Amino acid sequence: MRFSRNFQIRHKLFAVFVLSNILLIVSMWQVFQWSFDRGFVSYATERDRDFLEQMANRTANLYVYYDDWYFLAQESRLEQHWQKQKLENLRDLIPPPSTPNLDLIYPSQYYRQRFLLFNKKKTPIIGHVSFQKAETHPVIVEGNVVGFVGLRSMRDLVQDRTLSFVRQQGEAFLLISAFMLIIAAVLTWPLAQWLSRPISTLRAAAKRLSAGQFDTRIQIRGTDELAELGRDFNHLASTLDHMRDARRKWVADTAHELRTPVAILRGEIEAMQDGIIKVSPDSLASLQQETIHIARLIDDLNQLSMHDMGSLSYQMEDSNLEHLLEQAVSSMLLQLDEADINIQLNNECKSEIHVCGDTDRLHQLFTNLMNNSLKYTNAPGEIKITLKRQNKKAIVLLEDTPPGVSDEDLTKIFDQFFRVENSRNRATGGRGLGLAICTSIIEGHQGSIEAYHAPTGGLGIRVELPLTN
Repeated sequence: MRFSRNFQIRHKLFAVFVLSNILLIVSMWQVFQWSFDRGFVSYATERDRDFLEQMANRTANLYVYYDDWYFLAQESRLEQHWQKQKLENLRDLIPPPSTPNLDLIYPSQYYRQRFLLFNKKKTPIIGHVSFQKAETHPVIVEGNVVGFVGLRSMRDLVQDRTLSFVRQQGEAFLLISAFMLIIAAVLTWPLAQWLSRPISTLRAAAKRLSAGQFDTRIQIRGTDELAELGRDFNHLASTLDHMRDARRKWVADTAHELRTPVAILRGEIEAMQDGIIKVSPDSLASLQQETIHIARLIDDLNQLSMHDMGSLSYQMEDSNLEHLLEQAVSSMLLQLDEADINIQLNNECKSEIHVCGDTDRLHQLFTNLMNNSLKYTNAPGEIKITLKRQNKKAIVLLEDTPPGVSDEDLTKIFDQFFRVENSRNRATGGRGLGLAICTSIIEGHQGSIEAYHAPTGGLGIRVELPLTN
């Protein structure tokens, strides 16, 4: 178990390199053996067949002279007896017997120990190999087969003698391979350590990141997969760092937003208790207004948290986008008239525009956008809403009159609790969550929302929703 835990990636890389080299050596050895058997033996067999025809012709000439195989059998027995005596009397010099007829048949001494002779019934006369296992050629005299000459199989000869040379070459090959394997292992170990170094660095950085050090970054070198992994790690660390800062800011902003109405409530209630403010319908209405403000803030925060957790439900259905806009505008007319702000709804599409969406959420989206313009547009002002079609998307443009926003603030207006530092400020009663909620609703409908500088001098909002028709 301890070995398994300590078996690090550099050890695995080293083992892979070494084992792959061993596998390569074994494969090369097998190929060498197969190549020799297939190449050399096949070549020698074809050569034997060419010589067998010559041997058959020479044997036929002798058969014509003697009209029998006895002369060849007798010479073969003498030769075998001499071989046996030579082995038994190694110290004695025994001259070889005279075998003139056999010497005429052999093309070279190489074939002496391989020569075979069969009669016409395929019975062995010279040699102890069956007819089926030998390479043979018929001996023809006056058109009749009188016997067969043959040679022991080249494969048997190779197995008996030539393979000793092959074994020697194989031993030399294995010795050289072992030497090369040692060299490869010596070179592979530092290579394995070099390859595993980025992973070790990434591992150490991951430990620091898990300990809460979100400013951890690793140095990127190269363009390979490990470098890409390092870039992804740095992006993750940057995202976590940003999320930590965003969480801290969100908690601080939420506490600030809740502290103000609670402080007002507490101050007015203590003033009533001390008799500074009399309990009256007006004072109670002021308390109620602050509680409503707290309730709305809590409701907005709840919607945002539900969206972040993925538990905000949507009842999707086919909806006419123009009708939804008309209903949202109608619900805001009274407030807009009181604020001396005119509103226009223009539909540039000749046909109906249908989207798949939650009608309540889309109504909330458009009323939030109009509420934002209502609170942050100087009177007398104007809000212009334009509905049009572009490719397979429905486009809703909402543009108001001054004051506008700066380029820097334009990219932040959808952040939670963000409010610009001009006349679009907190004195108008905004909580800084309306546009953040709009972003959540748009994401739930697979659409997009962005802000721009409106030609009318104020803020422009562009909403895109996928069409169903």
